[in-house]
Amino acid sequence: MLAPLSWLKEYVDITLTPEKLGEKLTEIGLGCEKIEKTKDDVIFDLEITPNRPDCLSIIGIAREIAAIENNKIKLPKAYKDIENVKPAKTLPLKITTDSIINPRFTGIIIDNIKVTNSPDWLKKKLESIGQRPINNIVDITNYVMLEMGNPIHAFDYEKIKGTTMKVHKALGGEKFTSVDGISYHLPKGAVVISDGEKIIDLCGIKGGENSGTYKNTKTIFLRVPVEIS
Repeated sequence: MLAPLSWLKEYVDITLTPEKLGEKLTEIGLGCEKIEKTKDDVIFDLEITPNRPDCLSIIGIAREIAAIENNKIKLPKAYKDIENVKPAKTLPLKITTDSIINPRFTGIIIDNIKVTNSPDWLKKKLESIGQRPINNIVDITNYVMLEMGNPIHAFDYEKIKGTTMKVHKALGGEKFTSVDGISYHLPKGAVVISDGEKIIDLCGIKGGENSGTYKNTKTIFLRVPVEIS
């Protein structure tokens, strides 16, 4: 997990030197494998063990630093007025899921979007941790995933055939081409999302090339997994 110091400082005040902070993170189980000093930042390369998935995000690591520094974490402010936004129209989408493999399926349809290049600040954030900027829609989903540790994905709504999404397990052997153009033959039991005709997503891992957001995308379905407590 790569964590830029500048990004961490957005959520917690840090007084320790990078070297001392790396030592402290290692002491609490977030092994600091490398500290790279770039032209205008410091990048921590941390080994996150399987029992600490809560640290697979910038905020997760910042929370640990807040404990080390005996400080409070500064969480991003939520946009509270979203509940007051009234939809201009209703777009149909039927969702079928399996309560065992995916007990809750949540998301929102957003219309009249414009796919373009991301602003420089967003490109810089992604590039600092080895991510390649694609477009504003893909980049902001990656940004939020890296920030909060919650994988979200944008589907081109118009490409969801039959306005139907079904979460199920692959039978095994199905061909799937991901949004980055790589083709796979899926193993039996892989959790996937299909529309009315085909598999469009390798759930939580990679989106499909056949449902991705490109320059002509006007409407998206933004899937946002929500943890059930």
